[in-house]
This record gives sequence, C-alpha cells and structure tokens, in this order.
Amino acid sequence: MDHDEIPAKYKDKSQVVFVTMFWPGTPDDIYEEWTEGRIDIRTYGDQYSNNEIHYSTRKTPEWFAFQDKFSGKWLTNEELENFKKEVASKFRKTPSNP
Repeated sequence: MDHDEIPAKYKDKSQVVFVTMFWPGTPDDIYEEWTEGRIDIRTYGDQYSNNEIHYSTRKTPEWFAFQDKFSGKWLTNEELENFKKEVASKFRKTPSNP
C-alpha cells in the first residue's frame, strides 16, 4: 500500500493491541494475581504487527484502567514513545520482583 493511500486520520500513527498470553508449564495460581502478554504495535494496512512490547504485572485497577484506556487506540509517534515508557516503568514486573 502506498503511503498516499492511507486515510489521513491514520497517517503517522500506530495502533496498540493487547494480547494476553499464558505460558505452558506455568502454575495456574500465578495467573490469579498476575497477567502477562504482548502489545502489538500496528500501522495502517499491516496484516501483522510490525513491532511489539511485552508486559507482566499484577492484576490491579491501575493495570485494567491503563489497558482500557489504550486498547485498540491509534497513537502518534510521541504518544507511542510515552506509552512504551509507561509500560516499561510500571508494567514489566515479575512475581519474584514485584
């Protein structure tokens, strides 16, 4: 697809799509309190994501509000960079390092 064919409202933007993942061999009780997965970063016309970032965090009201706020949203490059920083600082934890 030629860049000129992209509708104006999607030019120079990326969409973020949350994909929850469960890993085989991981005890189910971890998932009662924790969630993890990837966030696909897509551009208009891409059949598959061209970039992704990972998250692992406790299931908290803050996490669910963040996910609801951004799921499926189209972000400018600046908004996307801020989004990535927020994921890295707040939502990349592990049960052994909360």
